[in-house]
Amino acid sequence: MKVLTGSDLPRNTLAGRTVAVLGFGNQGHAHALNLRDSGATVVVGARPGGRGWNAAAAEGFTPMAPAAAVSQADVVAVLVPDEAQGALFESLVAQSLRPGAALVFAHGFSVAFGAIRIPAGHDVILVAPKGQGHFLRKMFVAGRGLPALVAVETDASGNARDTMLSYAALIGCLRAGVIETSFREEAVTDLFGEQAVLCGGVPELVKAAFDTLVARGYAPEVAYIECLHELKIIVDLMFEGGMQHMRERISRTAAWGSYQSGPRVVSPETRAALAGILDDIESGRFAHGWMEEARTGQAQLNERMREESFHEIERAGQAVRALLDSTRKEKP
Repeated sequence: MKVLTGSDLPRNTLAGRTVAVLGFGNQGHAHALNLRDSGATVVVGARPGGRGWNAAAAEGFTPMAPAAAVSQADVVAVLVPDEAQGALFESLVAQSLRPGAALVFAHGFSVAFGAIRIPAGHDVILVAPKGQGHFLRKMFVAGRGLPALVAVETDASGNARDTMLSYAALIGCLRAGVIETSFREEAVTDLFGEQAVLCGGVPELVKAAFDTLVARGYAPEVAYIECLHELKIIVDLMFEGGMQHMRERISRTAAWGSYQSGPRVVSPETRAALAGILDDIESGRFAHGWMEEARTGQAQLNERMREESFHEIERAGQAVRALLDSTRKEKP
């Protein structure tokens, strides 16, 4: 694996070219602001009168309809949500693309799973910052960068790799370094990490552990502190130096217990379930199921989120956070 940095880009090929950023949400706002601050000519395409339109105007942009923005651009960054990209591209973007305009994506999903159909003659590039948009912007403003995964799906111009690295430089990612991959590898691993660990596995484990303590009569607030609140301490230690680094800095009791009980939680059945999750992602079953859910209004997703908002862990968390906030405010 090679990490690419600014020294791997002798000349920024986007100098003097216009970049259209479609969407001004999580990733879009950070890309547009970073690009502008780096000296690029940026036009923002958003739904007239929508939240992104208003937010872009508040940041000093003159937003325009997506098709109008695309028609002016040498590079088009498609940064609307995954589930909206196919319809947007089909109805507004494809017919407005300039000949030879490059397309940039921040997630491999739509290209890797065929949710978007791109006409021939255009470079198709991935620049996927490894963090949320607000963090990408925060790091940029601080003079730092966020690592990214990058890839070229189609090199129609013969210069797609230079464009890829130039774009990564303008949003600050080359400051930290980027790693070359493929649209499919980024999409599959990103989805798996979200589902198996970050957004699916960890929250579900936290809730199950919380429920186990509360069912035995332990106070919900204490269960919340032990199963969720202290999670940040452990994650920060792992982020700093890995799992061994973390275990060297917790108590010996905690370290011994982690080796005794961790494998009981992640059992052979758990590992088989993880393989099944990966099967669903690799085969496209998850992508097709999500696109169908999105097409029909996301009713199941909205209901699941509504149901979870009533879980006792949410009430306990509100109480604990309010107590801790008031304690911090009382300190001189």
